[in-house]
Amino acid sequence: MQQIIKSVSIALQNIKANPLHTFLSTLGIIIGVASLVAILALGDGLEQTGREQIETTTSVQMMSVTPRTVDLVNDVRVPRDTVYEFGIAEARAIEEIVSEWGYTELLAQSSRLATLQDSSLAIYIQATLDNVPHFTESEINGRYFNRAEVESAARKAVLTAPLARKWSPDSELLIGETITFEGTTFEIIGILEEESRGAQVMIPMSTYRPVVKGSNPANLVFKSRKVEDIPQMRAEVEAWLDQNYTEGTEAFSVFTYEGRVEQLSQGILVFKLVMGAITGISVLVGGIGIMNVLLISVTERTREIGIRKATGARKKDIVMQFISESVTISIVGCIIGWVVGVLGVFGLVELINRFTDFGFQAALSVDTVGVVLIVAIIVGMVFGTYPAWKAANLTPVDAIRHE
Repeated sequence: MQQIIKSVSIALQNIKANPLHTFLSTLGIIIGVASLVAILALGDGLEQTGREQIETTTSVQMMSVTPRTVDLVNDVRVPRDTVYEFGIAEARAIEEIVSEWGYTELLAQSSRLATLQDSSLAIYIQATLDNVPHFTESEINGRYFNRAEVESAARKAVLTAPLARKWSPDSELLIGETITFEGTTFEIIGILEEESRGAQVMIPMSTYRPVVKGSNPANLVFKSRKVEDIPQMRAEVEAWLDQNYTEGTEAFSVFTYEGRVEQLSQGILVFKLVMGAITGISVLVGGIGIMNVLLISVTERTREIGIRKATGARKKDIVMQFISESVTISIVGCIIGWVVGVLGVFGLVELINRFTDFGFQAALSVDTVGVVLIVAIIVGMVFGTYPAWKAANLTPVDAIRHE
């Protein structure tokens, strides 16, 4: 360890003694590392931005569990003997299990004729629990029904904005009105400002079954807080199905969109590998520059090497000295390259955001720092080996007589 510390000290002294020469020789690795840092930071930022875009514009964080109503036998769909149904009790039970990763909702849907203000329209009725606000980014004028209202089978309803506008240009005026279908009246307590849902009325699941007869089985729907949590959430849900139902997951269809995230990650990985290979050429050139510095150092310090060997220094001591110097110079070049790369990439991000509305951000991770450190050590050891071997094989007599 003392030998390594001494070798590092000698390397730093050489850098101070010939700063311009060392800088020019390590310029290649500085540029290479700066490019590598920029590529990794841009790649991480692109992946993060892509995930955010997918999360906000698709259902990639969603998972659904639907009871199977048919089986496929000899390529023919035949009705199942046993079709399971999810109720509020089952939804609450699985909700407690997956609450660490996200939210649970129980959904059932049917269509009926509804009357509001002496006007009748065909509508979709969607029965839910109280977690819909966690599943949508849209605002709710008024409020959504709460857990207590679900448990008490309260006759409350929330209309989607497209449906509300069919009855009134100012949809908020409908809050407090009543809507009637299947001979049952519900109080409108909110308007959900979400266009994609179409003409829907949402009511508590506990009220749905007694009112809407002959409806389809309810589905369990889950939404994770993070895309990365979907695999864990799916594993927990499938384990719960296997534990609580005789046929386990075979009796249900479990569907997720996690394949889209995997495709994004694979695409970004290919980008990093290809661009990393290109920037590796600059790192290679930088390594050759470091080897050149050390070869010159061996020539300038031949007498010193001869004296050291004559006074008892072993080959491995000389090798260790020059490899330590090589790694030191490489790490110094990598640090400078890392700083240049960080400054450059954030400047590039500002330029990108100035001319686009993408909202792109670079991301620096611990992995990036680790990659740069590993590159520095590998380059130093690989390109310091030949100068170290050449210095270690000098004979003491010839080295001392060297002018």
